[in-house]
Amino acid sequence: MNVVAGVENADVLAPPGAKYTAGRAIRPSFSYLFGELFCRSQSQLLRKFGKAGQSNMQPVHVDRDYDLFMFMCQFPVELTALGQIENWRKRCGKAVAFILETWSHVHESTKTELALLNQFDHVFVLNRECIPNLRKYVTVPISFLSTATDCLLSTPFPENPERFVDVFSMGRRSVPIHEKLVALAGADNSFMYSHDTSKQGAITNWHEHRLMTANTIKRSKYFIAYNHAVVDPSSESKNFKEQALSTRYFEGAAGGSVVLGSAPGCQEFGEYFDWEDAVIDLPEDVADLRGFLSDLDAQTERMALARVTNAAQCLKRHDWAHRWAQILDTLGLEHTAELESRLDKMASIALAAEKSIGNPTTQRSQMALG
Repeated sequence: MNVVAGVENADVLAPPGAKYTAGRAIRPSFSYLFGELFCRSQSQLLRKFGKAGQSNMQPVHVDRDYDLFMFMCQFPVELTALGQIENWRKRCGKAVAFILETWSHVHESTKTELALLNQFDHVFVLNRECIPNLRKYVTVPISFLSTATDCLLSTPFPENPERFVDVFSMGRRSVPIHEKLVALAGADNSFMYSHDTSKQGAITNWHEHRLMTANTIKRSKYFIAYNHAVVDPSSESKNFKEQALSTRYFEGAAGGSVVLGSAPGCQEFGEYFDWEDAVIDLPEDVADLRGFLSDLDAQTERMALARVTNAAQCLKRHDWAHRWAQILDTLGLEHTAELESRLDKMASIALAAEKSIGNPTTQRSQMALG
């Protein structure tokens, strides 16, 4: 949302949770446990009567008129937050929703929440494969919308800092590969492996977290990204045969890191990452991981080209501004001058980066950087 807010005269509504949620912590307080039990029980009771569940978000009042309202959430159950945003439909000319995770097998159990989507003019989902089934529950138009990243924050260009981190891995990972990388880092002081060492930790400042992540990726030679349907036994994709394009592929590529792992098994990967070495296959059972990485290091021209191409393609195609432009085009709304300026700036940076390695593959206007 920070990208959209930067190219539009927009207000971001991010109300805090109900007061009882402050007691969640590692050792949850009695007030949190009681409040959460009450909220969930009330939600289940409402669903029994065919109504949407109860949100634990504090109420917020929309007190002015807007041309467009965009609601973004991860799961369908979070659509209950709409009940806490007073006057949103009355004060907004057009309205769209973007749901990051929804799978066909949960549609029936969340049908009361999905019915709330019929208040919107258009619904966008990240999981393209669920759209046919979702149309059984939602009557307004539904479109696929890929995720993206903040490419101006993520790009290593024009400075192109030194890549002193050998391998960076974040979030869900391949256990066999992780264990081998840890062993390499333990045996060789010159090998730098950066990875998560905590699980389900709360982010205290999202801007700082995104900045640290982006700065680490643009200083990493290799970035790990596996098809989560393969590496995660509990994955929704593995259990229910639907796959979607994960954000981590965009983050790794936008930072100009060479992405190692495996591609997701969905059609859109081939559409959005249609260049050579977008993801280099790293088998989980690789016998000599150190030798595998050393072999890639020795292919200096290939790795340099892969890094520049990854970052350049994201600058031209995979910023959140590109997705915002798609939403505006779908609704027939005009682009702001700020949006066009951001798109042109990214295209210019990409062109300069490609020229530096002698591989210009432009997809937008070729403007001089300045």
